Amino acid sequence: FFRYSNRMDTVKEDPKPMAEKETTTINVQDVNGGEEGKEQDKEQEPPLPSFSSLFRCADCVDKVLITVGFISMFCLGAAMPAFSYVFANLIDDLAGPPELVASNINRLSITMIVFGLSAWALAAVGVVCFSVSGQRQVAVMKRQFFRSILRQEVAMFDLTKAGDLSNRMNSDVNIIALALGSKLANLIQGLATFLLSYIFAFWQSWRLTLCLLGAVPFIAICGAVTGKLLADVTTTAQNEYAHAGGIAQEVLSSIRTVQAFSGMGRECERYAESVGRVQKFGLKKSLYMGLSIGMTYMVMFASYALAFWYGSYLIEWGYQSGGKIVGVFFAVLIGAFQLGIVGPIFSTIAEAQGAARKVFEILDRVPAMNTDIHGGGKRLDSLECRIEFNDVAFTYPSRTDVPIFDKLNLSILPGQTVALVGPSGSGKSSIVSLLMRFYDVGSGSITVDGVPITELDLHWWRSQVGIVTQEPTLFSATVFENIQCAHPEATRADVIKACKDALIHDVISKLPNGYDTHVGEGGSQLSGGQKQRVAIARAIIKNPKMLLLDEATSALDRHSEILVQKALENVMKGRTVITIAHRLVTIQKADTICFIQPRDAAADPSSPEFFSRLLESGTHDELMMKKGEYSLMVQAQHQSASTEPSLPEEKDVEEEETVILHDPLAARKKSVQGRKASVDKKEGSKDEEQNIKKGGAMMRTMKLNASEWPLLLFGLLGAAIAGTSYPLYSIIFAEVIGVFFKPIDVMRDEVGLWCLMFVALGVGNMISLLMKLFCLNYAGEILTGRLRTMLFHKLVHMDIGFFDKPGNESGALCARLSADTTNIQHIWGGSLGTNAQGLVCLLGGLVIAFIVSWKLTLVTAATIPVMIISSFVQNKFMWTAIEEGSKELDAAGQVAAESISGCRTVFAFNLQDSQVARYDTFLNGPLQQALKKAVIGGFFFGLSQFVIFGSFALSYWYGGQLVSQGEMGMSEVLKCSLAVLMGAMGVGEVYSMAGDQVEGYAASTRVYTILDTEPAIDSNSTKGSVVEKCTGLLKYEDLMFNYPSRPDVPILKHLDLDISPGQRVAILGQTGCGKSTLISLLMRYYDPLSGRVLADNEALSEMNVQKWRQHLGIVSQEPILFDTTVAANIKYGKPDATESEVHEAAKKAQIHDLIMSLPDGYETNVGAKGSQLSGGQKQRVAIARCIIRQPTILLLDEATSALDNVSEKEVQTALDAIIASEKLTVLTVAHRLSTIKNCNMIIFMEDGKILEKGTHDELYALKGEYRRRYDQYYDIKSS
Repeated sequence: FFRYSNRMDTVKEDPKPMAEKETTTINVQDVNGGEEGKEQDKEQEPPLPSFSSLFRCADCVDKVLITVGFISMFCLGAAMPAFSYVFANLIDDLAGPPELVASNINRLSITMIVFGLSAWALAAVGVVCFSVSGQRQVAVMKRQFFRSILRQEVAMFDLTKAGDLSNRMNSDVNIIALALGSKLANLIQGLATFLLSYIFAFWQSWRLTLCLLGAVPFIAICGAVTGKLLADVTTTAQNEYAHAGGIAQEVLSSIRTVQAFSGMGRECERYAESVGRVQKFGLKKSLYMGLSIGMTYMVMFASYALAFWYGSYLIEWGYQSGGKIVGVFFAVLIGAFQLGIVGPIFSTIAEAQGAARKVFEILDRVPAMNTDIHGGGKRLDSLECRIEFNDVAFTYPSRTDVPIFDKLNLSILPGQTVALVGPSGSGKSSIVSLLMRFYDVGSGSITVDGVPITELDLHWWRSQVGIVTQEPTLFSATVFENIQCAHPEATRADVIKACKDALIHDVISKLPNGYDTHVGEGGSQLSGGQKQRVAIARAIIKNPKMLLLDEATSALDRHSEILVQKALENVMKGRTVITIAHRLVTIQKADTICFIQPRDAAADPSSPEFFSRLLESGTHDELMMKKGEYSLMVQAQHQSASTEPSLPEEKDVEEEETVILHDPLAARKKSVQGRKASVDKKEGSKDEEQNIKKGGAMMRTMKLNASEWPLLLFGLLGAAIAGTSYPLYSIIFAEVIGVFFKPIDVMRDEVGLWCLMFVALGVGNMISLLMKLFCLNYAGEILTGRLRTMLFHKLVHMDIGFFDKPGNESGALCARLSADTTNIQHIWGGSLGTNAQGLVCLLGGLVIAFIVSWKLTLVTAATIPVMIISSFVQNKFMWTAIEEGSKELDAAGQVAAESISGCRTVFAFNLQDSQVARYDTFLNGPLQQALKKAVIGGFFFGLSQFVIFGSFALSYWYGGQLVSQGEMGMSEVLKCSLAVLMGAMGVGEVYSMAGDQVEGYAASTRVYTILDTEPAIDSNSTKGSVVEKCTGLLKYEDLMFNYPSRPDVPILKHLDLDISPGQRVAILGQTGCGKSTLISLLMRYYDPLSGRVLADNEALSEMNVQKWRQHLGIVSQEPILFDTTVAANIKYGKPDATESEVHEAAKKAQIHDLIMSLPDGYETNVGAKGSQLSGGQKQRVAIARCIIRQPTILLLDEATSALDNVSEKEVQTALDAIIASEKLTVLTVAHRLSTIKNCNMIIFMEDGKILEKGTHDELYALKGEYRRRYDQYYDIKSS
């Protein structure tokens, strides 16, 4: 057990240099699942982990618990073999004087009570020890797995879907958990009983036992072969489930994009196809399980027949008495019964080994670069930040045939501000990635103060660098936690100061909970500009020596940008700064401006033009005098570099930052309404859950599996037949006992018949178990796939407000998809057969007992209510424990999912330990509940053991009374007691699964609650009117709106706006004033609190939402691309688009030439969320996706913010042509005023209202806020 027992809570320093370590690599297709690369998978498949390696996370406490548990369960396993010795002596005593029968039985009954009390104590201790140890090990394994993921290099994440890794944490580790807890306790008990039963049998009669042992090699071979097959098929099935989990994670985290392009149906088909592939593996798994256990029973019963036949000769030859023969058989019977119980546990272990194969592979993977906190690299005493790129060559590991740099040389002096400019995709962000050491160079070197960056301690180096990216990643936590994570020792005062420097303090202060306001998944509860300023504050509080700004202010309006830029200038003093910006006015004061020329894929590979290269560098004035590429780029933006911007008063910030200003009356009213709705909904949800708990779950599950009724019917029939085997065995066994005490000639005549009966029973048992396990487990696999598909279908059609609520983040929902749907099988599938088999076994035993003696049976059956009541109490306690831990498990899943998807932010700010600590915090709650569950389960499992012994003792005691009174003979007592014993053992088998079944009911409650939730806006509904041809006439009528997750924060206040067909409307205003909210309402992500949004004079709420969205095309500020090809991403806007249409859309978006330069052209994979493309390239692909849709209404939410000015001008020209030719109605949100100057109507918003409205000329002449912003943007001094 303890072969691999090193706990990996902390990463220990390895004395070997990283270069000397053997690096383990993971086959990407193997991690991701899917059909591609299966042959390579087979060749590179790691060996199946040994059973002992499952305990690699056990520490000293766990070892003690396992040892105590092992001793307890081993002693418990010895109870029944010890009783068989007493029973054997009793049989011989029965042949003595009748007057001694009653006293002998009384002695046996007292012995059974003692055994029962001992069994209760031993079982309770054993189950508690193994359950507690198992839960502790699983918690450590999850923590290790998470830590191991976060210590990998970025390149691994480029090659692996984030959802796959998250799914393995939720699904694969849970499968391993099943083999480490109470099931292991049951396994040890069963094996101990089996082993000790045979030892006792050897002691009683070695000749007969050798005959019985002839079956063991056949059983062992059968178990080994099917176990290997089962482990292999489980590994493959889990790969497919991981692939499905990756799809779910990708889709649910990008739900706005999916719904905007009506991709729900396509994603459901993609998910269902992936889940469907698992079913063929489920078919094999069910077949292997059925064959394994069925053949085991057949061989055992056949060996009984042979042994009975041989035993009759041993009696005839005088080697053994009848009592000894019966004792041997009784011992073997008990051992065989226990072997039958532990048979499925061997299958569980085989599945755990299959799941562990991939988990351990990731746990043991050594990253390509040393990411350990104590990695042993150099830490400079005095860091000046003199950076040198020396002949650097670089290619992304995920795209080795697309070189980025070759012999790049760049010098950055200490304290210097260096700006990187150039067209999108030229490699600017690649330089930042190399400096953060997300990747290592292919050749050449990067030095810091003369020391190669690869020799520096990676953790230390990243702690010296602050970074703000174009698409900042925020975590599902509070504002304070998102900022403080960059500097854990920072106080609240430090956080507030950083926020003031980033000009976000006033916004945060007015949020409902201030700095303790939850920002939602990915910062979804903040606007784009607010997110970026929080990210800036996060970089500021780090107090770095070097600051990397990759389009750090791209999401800000010009006014905020000027103020933030001014704040950044103060922060940048004395620091080395590298900034990337497309808005060139922000970098004119840089000490050095470097223009990076993008690679020309059509050039000769040996020429410099084939690689991105530094074309020119110098100050702004120097480059303008050169009149080169930089000068052309500046001229394209029509900027005047000679004047200073007119900065407004600082107080303007407070006046304009109005996203969260309260209308007191409205706020109070909404607060009351919100609370009332919340209470009503909570009460309704509670009632709904109670209904499900009260039996609805079983009925609903049955209905869902109804189409597989032939499988269920045959499976239940097989379970019923299998349930009769042990009651029938008790009859045959009792008859054989009588035969052994008959005269030799009579015994010789009758024993052959009963031996044939055993053979027939064995064949029937094999067929029935094969029917049960194959049919019901396969039906359960189908049910699991169906539930996953149904739940996924429901989730993708939920309204956006559902995903804004805490607890409904994509990571938490994916955990429910993978874990809860699987746990429902604990009340269905194979568990249904086990319940049916146990019930038939009990009823069969009672019927036989009633036929023999109704009096004795009624007395013995008095123990049944005890089991029922204890089962009810146990379920109630365990249900509470499971429910209390489930929410925190969802939260832990969310932490893992967002950390994996936002790995660059985690690495950049050295958040590995803090994220693991957050994850661990959420694991502690479920762990405590699991310990509570273990104690409850142990107590009641021990009680079930006592009831088995107690029912036997009661049966024999009262039977003895009836014998002494002459009402029945001893053979009838034996028949009756054996029948009751078989029935009690059948119930015990069901009882051992009680904990799993309670977990299944809890999981079903959560799943069915979601399935029963009616979305506020049902994108799957066929109801509502259909506008076949939309003119583009739009109207916002007296709108009042706040986000459902923040009912006390008004966003829009009595807003009115009319938009004519074909009109181009631009929306301006301070970051967070509600500009994007207007687009969200038009997309009908939400409905207004009051007022209406109309299209062609019809309210959107009356329209079919899917049909309405087909008239819309949207490009958002942070475009989401899917982990598939470029062509597939563009076709997402129009699934039936032809290749020529895809190419045409790409050309209009100015991305065609770049795509064609890629090795696989349009079939190139863009990576998770487009990670393999630059920000500008992603945005142009998103624009092409929108263009190909041929919408009537075009929604552009900062659609060109990530583009350089040349590309922006080209794309804007293309958009203008499309808009004019198609006569589109356009709503555009933009901070770059150059893109909206020619709009028919420009709206300036403030405080959720329209402050100014008109054309550019009208608003400029008005000399209001618009003119002030326009002058700031073009650096014109106001007159």
